[in-house]
Amino acid sequence: MTRYTGNHCPVCEQAFTDEDDIVVCPDCGTPYHRACWQKVGACMHKSEHAAGFEWQPEIGPEAEQAAHEATCPNCGTHNTPGAARCSHCGCPLPKGGADNAKPDEQVPIYARDPSTVNKNARTAPGPHIDAYGTGADGGIYRRELGPEDAIDGIKAKDWAAYVGRSPMYYLMQFFRMSMTKQKVAVCLSAFVFGPAYLFYRKMWKEGLLAALLTVVLSVPSFMEIIATFNPGFFGSLPLGWLPVAANICAVASWALNIILGLFAVYWYRNDAKRSIDRIYADYPEGDARTDALLQKGGTNLWAALLYFGILLLIGALVMNLAGPSFVQYAMAMAGY
Repeated sequence: MTRYTGNHCPVCEQAFTDEDDIVVCPDCGTPYHRACWQKVGACMHKSEHAAGFEWQPEIGPEAEQAAHEATCPNCGTHNTPGAARCSHCGCPLPKGGADNAKPDEQVPIYARDPSTVNKNARTAPGPHIDAYGTGADGGIYRRELGPEDAIDGIKAKDWAAYVGRSPMYYLMQFFRMSMTKQKVAVCLSAFVFGPAYLFYRKMWKEGLLAALLTVVLSVPSFMEIIATFNPGFFGSLPLGWLPVAANICAVASWALNIILGLFAVYWYRNDAKRSIDRIYADYPEGDARTDALLQKGGTNLWAALLYFGILLLIGALVMNLAGPSFVQYAMAMAGY
């Protein structure tokens, strides 16, 4: 009973006392008041059992170790004790303390040694960075990047905390750019999704500029659609230039996507470095700095979805101005 005294029942949220009748989940070890267990009929963490969730005490001699194990070695996020993976970057969390954990679990996912990976394991090996740079003799040399290694004056672990998702890819590219001074890096996401990628990575100024250019380059095509299916909309306005302008803007739109696909990562590196430099100046190294990196960095899916929503509204407006004939044409083309 001493182990649970002072910890809280997840159902009623009341602290356990020495007199309480307590039952424990046989799968994860979460304690409950017997009455609370009978009330809910199942463990509150049932959905997390498959991921290896194990209850850890809030107070007591095991609590400090549980908090340590819940801290992500990749990005520094403070997770819920017992979690199997980091809620921010998905890195597996160490189990059983530093003495029992495997060496490969004690380093960030971008700095693992591939030679230590179990070839017979069912799960795929964790990613690591096998970066390269040029030597004094002009040759290309491979180098594994560790968490304390600096890229442009910023530690790799802080880059990873700020980037959030896909740290392996970005740190590899950032290191390569730092060593070779090259600005080009192929990014399929930026090519396909355009400004939405910039918004997703919280590059607000670049995203707004790219979105504005995308809309402006689409105007001649929108006007051509309206003029074709609703000839009276523009009245006597001369529109002979529209087909040529629409073709030129279509080529320019493709060129914009190609530019984004080649240089978006470089712009992201510069934008992230400016933000991290400000965080370095405002926060000393430690948990406060890590929390600031996690908050300021990461991704924003809602911003990307908002961009696509605005594009849909613009498309709906064009369809409305083009009239019912365009809607019928579109449905016919779609096979309806």
